[in-house]
Amino acid sequence: MIVRNLLRRRTRSALTVLGVALGVAAIVALTAVGAGMASGFGDLFGSSDADLTLSQADAYDLFLSSVDESIGEEVRRLPQVASVAGIIYSGARLEAVPFFLVFGYEPGAAAVSHYKMTEGRPLARDREIIIGRGAATNLAKQVGDSLPLYENAFRIVGIYETGEAFEEAGGVITLADAQAIFQKPRQVSLFQVRLRDPSQAERVRERIEARHPDVLVSLGSGAGERKNAYEAVEALALGIGLVAAVVGGLGMMNAIMMSVFERTREIGVLRALGWRRRAILGQILGESLALSAAGGALGMLGGVGLVRLLALSPGVSSIVVGEFSARLFLQAGLIALVLGLVAGFVPAWWAARLQPLEALRMEGGVGGGSAGPGSGRMGGRLAVPWHRLPHTARDLARRRSRTGLTVGGIAIGVAVVVALGAITEGFVDQFAALMGEGGADLALMQANIADMSLSTIDESVGRRIAAIPEVEAVAGMVLAFVSTPDVPLLLVYGLEPNEFAVDAFVLVEGRPMRGRGEALLGRPAAGSLGKGVGDLVRISGRPFRVVGLFETGVGYQDAGTVIDLREAQALFEKPRQVSYYQVRLADPARADAVRGQIAARFPEVAVSRSADLIESSEDIKITRAIVGVLSSIAVIVGGIGVMNTVLMSVFERTREIGVLRALGWRRRRIVGQVLAESLLLGAIGGAVGIVGGVLAVLALGLTPGFGGILAGSFRPAVFAQGAAVALGLGALGALYPAWRATGFRPAEALRYE
Repeated sequence: MIVRNLLRRRTRSALTVLGVALGVAAIVALTAVGAGMASGFGDLFGSSDADLTLSQADAYDLFLSSVDESIGEEVRRLPQVASVAGIIYSGARLEAVPFFLVFGYEPGAAAVSHYKMTEGRPLARDREIIIGRGAATNLAKQVGDSLPLYENAFRIVGIYETGEAFEEAGGVITLADAQAIFQKPRQVSLFQVRLRDPSQAERVRERIEARHPDVLVSLGSGAGERKNAYEAVEALALGIGLVAAVVGGLGMMNAIMMSVFERTREIGVLRALGWRRRAILGQILGESLALSAAGGALGMLGGVGLVRLLALSPGVSSIVVGEFSARLFLQAGLIALVLGLVAGFVPAWWAARLQPLEALRMEGGVGGGSAGPGSGRMGGRLAVPWHRLPHTARDLARRRSRTGLTVGGIAIGVAVVVALGAITEGFVDQFAALMGEGGADLALMQANIADMSLSTIDESVGRRIAAIPEVEAVAGMVLAFVSTPDVPLLLVYGLEPNEFAVDAFVLVEGRPMRGRGEALLGRPAAGSLGKGVGDLVRISGRPFRVVGLFETGVGYQDAGTVIDLREAQALFEKPRQVSYYQVRLADPARADAVRGQIAARFPEVAVSRSADLIESSEDIKITRAIVGVLSSIAVIVGGIGVMNTVLMSVFERTREIGVLRALGWRRRRIVGQVLAESLLLGAIGGAVGIVGGVLAVLALGLTPGFGGILAGSFRPAVFAQGAAVALGLGALGALYPAWRATGFRPAEALRYE
């Protein structure tokens, strides 16, 4: 009977299954990619048989880790140590691949032995590169070809396989070359240590950590203790997938509710024949679970297919590596079944409460006098004069529960789009404000980097720019990200105390920073750390005296601390280097001319107006692309919910449409009526979603530690994007119902029951 009831309305059942499937597919695909990133980056060096791994203690992730080579030399002299291998681990942006992993190894080192050559030969000297099988496919390269990295040409001498997708999507160059192109002289990202007796690992670990407290020593070959940074990506992916699933679940509740309403008389007959309430409840819940099970199974297949499809794209295959597990599929299946239970409970509970005589008196399915869950009449009691509303609104008001569920689905999707868009634009505005403070007209970062946090510029560039006649002042900044026990992400700004850039950090308590050993703290950061003026704060293992608190109103600044530039360079292994330069001109009107001059003379840097620097970065381009993908998911899943609602409305008013057609209404007028109803649903859902998105961002802004960074910027474009998604949902949802409505013939429609 369950299957027969679902097949009565094949279109509605198919749309409902599709809506659930898309939500489950989003969960499977996004969670698999997040899990793949977490395990892939966390176990990136797992193929090596190292006993210990040394990296910078409080670096937020390995990309930002820097360890001096002298530490490796010291560890190499320990009697328990058999070998020490330094490794550079970073990323580059190529024309075909926005994020290309690059590893720097000493040729012939034991740590590189897990790279199994399938073509060509191993790495032997500088200006050579071996690339993974995946990279060779993505880049359409082979042995003997040339590969440009940061204005340097490397000859491909071999192609390797390791069994690790991230390694096979990257390339290996010599450690000396990596130190040169990533500007890490006598530094490495990490050391891998092999012991003569692996049972001594814990003892050697304790000895190294006691000698070097600013170094994190992990057991094994990977950096598993840093997985938290990547697992946050996995959690975010699961959250976004759940949003899509909830929207699909609301559509399913809508469909089940309409199915119950259409069969009100049938339910009355069954109750009159002796069916108990629990039998009715079980019947409706069974239908809901059947729909969710079918949607869940289809969604799992779709999620796997989507990840496989993404992996074929050269632009993202280096980071889109899906990790599928029994736990993931069990989790997706349970979510689908829970959605089925929740979506079916309300209509099942309503159906089970119907009295037989009351149900038999009700008109089901079509016609204007019908009643049901959420309609204007419940049990024959008319409460609100809906007839006074405009015609389009009156049609939606007939089924308030159905309309409410559809509006809720639209609102959730729009809220996610608005919240992510606002946070992205907030980050852009905050960074632009940071780079433009103090009257800076231009900002510089390293060119062709895959991630802004990796930017490194030699101070010689700053000195030469300062010599340009139009330049009034140049200020260098080291920007670093560290983790502390109290704050998961603390931003550290290294600035010269006497340069104009420090004026951006407006003091509200204490005094300015005068030199080394002193620090300024943002008031929010001070609150999170429990520190005040006069207290000591430890950064990368070194103590700094807090001499002042600042508050700028820019979360990106207030969530950090300012220390002396030279100390920052020493702490974060950037000798005579900075992350960014700010340039103030004598005549700001000459900004474009000076920018062109700098770009021509210094191809190794990217120069922009201060407000535009981040807009052109790869980070923001990728982030906006992700928001665009999420908007598409919201449009598709939400559009199915709207389509279901409007389609049911069309079916219910089949006779009414027949009367209108008989009275001379043309098909385009019917289409206009259906489209107006659908767009009204989208407009209401969009308004609710925009408000919800704003409230969500404001709530995130209160999060300890991350709140300041997550502060949103509510530009008109953010609201326009949310409104476009909402109206797009309305337009998409009206297509099929409008086509069905225009296909009704007057005589046939008047006979419809």
